[in-house]
Amino acid sequence: MVKEILIIICFSVAISVQQSDPNADHYWAGVVEFSIEDRSVKTPAEYTAEALDRYKRIINSVDANPVDIIVFPEYGLNTIETASFVPSPSDNLAPCNHLMYDPIVRDLSCIARQRQKYLVVNLIETSHCPESYDWRDCAEDGLYRFNTNVVFDRDGFVIARYRKSNLYGERGVNVTHSHETVTFDTDFGVRMGLITSFDILFGQPAASLGQLTDVTDIVFPAEWFSGLPFLTAAQLQQGWAYRHNVNLLAAGISSPEAGSTGTGVYAGRRGRIVSVMNYQAEEKLYIAQVPKIDRPSATISRHPVIKYTPAQMSKLALLRDQIDSYEYADLPRVSNANFNQTLCQKDICCNFTADYTFTNPQQGQKFYRYRLAVASGMRRFGESAGESVVKVCTILACTGDALSSCGTHFDDATNLVNTVRFNSIEIEGTFQGETFDFMLLPSTLDSSILPLEVDEFDFNIEDDGSNHQRTNLKMTKPRSDLYTFGIWGREYSFFVSKGIPIVVSYFLITVSVLLKILF
Repeated sequence: MVKEILIIICFSVAISVQQSDPNADHYWAGVVEFSIEDRSVKTPAEYTAEALDRYKRIINSVDANPVDIIVFPEYGLNTIETASFVPSPSDNLAPCNHLMYDPIVRDLSCIARQRQKYLVVNLIETSHCPESYDWRDCAEDGLYRFNTNVVFDRDGFVIARYRKSNLYGERGVNVTHSHETVTFDTDFGVRMGLITSFDILFGQPAASLGQLTDVTDIVFPAEWFSGLPFLTAAQLQQGWAYRHNVNLLAAGISSPEAGSTGTGVYAGRRGRIVSVMNYQAEEKLYIAQVPKIDRPSATISRHPVIKYTPAQMSKLALLRDQIDSYEYADLPRVSNANFNQTLCQKDICCNFTADYTFTNPQQGQKFYRYRLAVASGMRRFGESAGESVVKVCTILACTGDALSSCGTHFDDATNLVNTVRFNSIEIEGTFQGETFDFMLLPSTLDSSILPLEVDEFDFNIEDDGSNHQRTNLKMTKPRSDLYTFGIWGREYSFFVSKGIPIVVSYFLITVSVLLKILF
């Protein structure tokens, strides 16, 4: 009896320390890197049941005791075949023990209540078609399937539900008839916004949320497929959080053989608190004490850098970006303390200055060659997402002398040596476009597929008032293992879907809806 009383007291104490004060400088977050290695060998029902048990073990773990909120990745829990109904936040409902909902929704509501934690869970949601104000044709079974982030509060209520707007393939998944901008308030004094994976490259809803002054933290479940040289997961996560100066809670699927990994917590322009890029599948809850954005003097406790060797990271499958049409120039393989060159393509010119030393490799050793690259042109964003303008000024690594080797890494890096030590780099470019219309990010990466720390570079954008953004990226600490150092820009307003500019696409959709109303 005494033992049971002590257990109850200890559990009550653990619960009491879980809730951060709204007036405190920090709160505690947990983000999950989640392996899906067995998803392909199990039936959808078997996988969903097993994944739910694994989610519950993570939530009930001792590691989770201090956290206020836990974020799970995209596509970790269920499939289209096991899609589940989810109550609307307007229902003001905790689905715990409501038998009309599937176990994954009921059980997560119950465990959120039991553990007194906010849970952000991505799942495939089903919903009756049509919904209000959506006059598009329905599937034969009369159901939608959405890629949905669901937020449970500490009492198990569904307080937010965001349906992904920008799909990356994802056959059989629907999108809402218009973009959703979804936020939720917490009892620890932070308003959070919701985006999912591929959304991060788009103006709606990602950039719009990042520009809202009252939304300081973004929750980001993802199954990201990393690509060199600009779009590896942690590289993009840190660059985006830095650019918008928001806390980013990123939870990633762990399937390195398919190119998926990348989990972390980023404190805006203060950079990484914890992040990981794996070369082998992992299931782990990473916790972080997160300083609130409106408390710039709050202390920040960074985890030690989790960094694997280039040889280990060669096991991570990586896509190659669409960079063949860039304008290139070789960085001479000779030491130079005063390197300076300007390179242009179409409407953009970039100026590069560098101080570096070069050491000749020995025979048989592998080494990266470096090139300057500038781009102003179209890039395709997935099968269903259409094309958009990208503008880039960068120094990047190549595995060989051919241009086709740029944006690749060595399949076997056991004999890789660093031949170039960059003592300093400065890149300047002027990009045409309004600040709300253009995403410009610092894009940095080392040969272990991790971004540089934020104290290793300065990034500044100056709007000259005439629709031009003068952008400067400067390396402030020497590096010998550089892969990418550049400015990556993506224009939102010029977006083409299946050959039709997005403005025209929206106009045609609006006309179609009005015709259905009238006739």
